Amino acid sequence: MRLLLTTLLALPFLGYAQNEPAGARAAGMANAALNYTDIWSTFQNQAGIAGVDRFSAGAFYENKFGVRELAYTGFAAASPLGNGAIALSYTNFGFDVYREGKLGLAYGMKLSDGFSVGVQLNHHTIRISAEDYGSRGAVTAEVGFRLEVSEKVSLGAHIFNPSRTKLNSFSDERIPTLLRFGAQYTMSEDLIASAEVEKDIDRRPLFRAGLEYQPAEVLFVRMGTSSEPMLFAFGMGLNFETFKFDLAATYHSIIGYSPQVSLTFAPDKK
Repeated sequence: MRLLLTTLLALPFLGYAQNEPAGARAAGMANAALNYTDIWSTFQNQAGIAGVDRFSAGAFYENKFGVRELAYTGFAAASPLGNGAIALSYTNFGFDVYREGKLGLAYGMKLSDGFSVGVQLNHHTIRISAEDYGSRGAVTAEVGFRLEVSEKVSLGAHIFNPSRTKLNSFSDERIPTLLRFGAQYTMSEDLIASAEVEKDIDRRPLFRAGLEYQPAEVLFVRMGTSSEPMLFAFGMGLNFETFKFDLAATYHSIIGYSPQVSLTFAPDKK
């Protein structure tokens, strides 16, 4: 246990789950998902939840690198409100000794037929129960934009924690500030391609790209890759309208596989 805790503190995990993408559909495309317009936009780009036209809820579970103590879980729920939708989300990363949590409240709205904007307020917690490290809490914000350039092309942009919120003062430890910009291209009715760049202001930029192919009415197949670190992703999904089941895995050449599963519930509008 002490060795695992030491490893966690030595690696850049602190603040890891504070804005980690979620959902197996996104994971199957290496998280190149800034232009989603469903419940999972809550974890990617809040402008996308403006496209939620009925109550929707989703939950996910990811086993990072096959290590039980690195479980990443969460849920989200959204409902139409006014000219957009409101959403509540929560994520949890870690185990009894080390745990991170993020509770978010978001609203996305359409400003025009092809342009939407979204905002979210978050409350973060980090707790280390071993060695009397204690716990910390902080508040952050994030904002996103989505523009439909044409019927086939859309652009998305997102910034997380523009205020560079501190977790503590004595070591000037801050929650990361992340900038993302991406595009999605509908190549055909059955195939979409997505690509994006993400920049942590304290690190090198990373690039993501993914494909989603629909070979049958209810079946989706996905693949993707990203840099920093180099990851490969693949996945599949079953869409039964009211229920959606997605399964994915990412592969790191040194650390190994991280499987993820998610379930989405969106009942038909009455």
